[in-house]
Amino acid sequence: MVALDHYADADTRCFSAHTQAIPFHDGTFEPAALLDAACKLAPGKDFPLVYGSGLDSQIETLEALTRSREVIGNSPVIQRLFRSPRSFFKLLQQCGVPYPETCYERPKNGQNWLIKSGCSEGGKRVRFCAQDQERPGDYYQWRVAGKTYSALFLADSEAAKVIGFNTLWTIEFSASPFLFAGAMSHAPLSPAQQRQIEAHIAALVQASGIRGLNSLDFMVSHDNELLVLEVNARPSATMALYDEDTHDGLLAAHIRACRGKLKLDMASSKVRAFHVCFAPTRVFAMPLADWPSWCADVPIAGSTVEPGQPLCTIVAEGDDPADVERLIRQRLDHISTTWPTTTYPI
Repeated sequence: MVALDHYADADTRCFSAHTQAIPFHDGTFEPAALLDAACKLAPGKDFPLVYGSGLDSQIETLEALTRSREVIGNSPVIQRLFRSPRSFFKLLQQCGVPYPETCYERPKNGQNWLIKSGCSEGGKRVRFCAQDQERPGDYYQWRVAGKTYSALFLADSEAAKVIGFNTLWTIEFSASPFLFAGAMSHAPLSPAQQRQIEAHIAALVQASGIRGLNSLDFMVSHDNELLVLEVNARPSATMALYDEDTHDGLLAAHIRACRGKLKLDMASSKVRAFHVCFAPTRVFAMPLADWPSWCADVPIAGSTVEPGQPLCTIVAEGDDPADVERLIRQRLDHISTTWPTTTYPI
């Protein structure tokens, strides 16, 4: 397997026959560098490409990749449907799926409104309307008080299976007040709430033809109303919470579903969580042996992690959500001790 990735961390290099680091520009892959690497390392139809976060917001680059090879995942047409705010919220309306009040012109009173992007990439481009200016492609959404969750699901363009419901964690970091920082499985949702989300997912799959591993982000307001925020039409980071519970891994299930076979064998799962740590200042990576065993996605030894970039991911598992969250907090404290200016409130 060949991996094309921006960070090309030690874990990715360990599990790949070859790893190529792809430079970023303005938060996205350099198209020319990505296409050149794909051409050299995975030429032609004998090298199927599975894509994840990042490429779904670069639809022109995705189209270029699909011209010469099989791309396993949702098509550029599907990505445009879910990445364009106007088409996405129109789809939600057609399916009877509720979402927060949304508009496309700046509200006269920006208080309690957020500016969002159809390509927010983990909340990086979600800002307070009263404190920031809009960019092309942005829209405005009423800020709802409540908790944020996600549903990881597998689809074959006609039907879907929900793999798990997750609690999402965000932090305020740099210029991103709602930066995605982690998730925990076994979200505290009632059976009725789970059924409602499952019904929304079924309706969206039927209407759009979405396939493979995807995730739906939603909120439960203080008034107990379920409101959908977005659909990530590609494998999400939360697949790491369930991969060990499958017979042959979620990547294999994703490939099968994209090719039209919806098959998923799941065992009873432990509670799992992960939390991303971002470098507060420039950090020089330690040797691999010096990282705790519960750290993943660690940079290669001697590399430089710039301020605001992911430093590592903390993982934990157990039988009780409260115990797992407590373990995550303890491990965050340990990282904060190593890099004293780093704080990550859950």
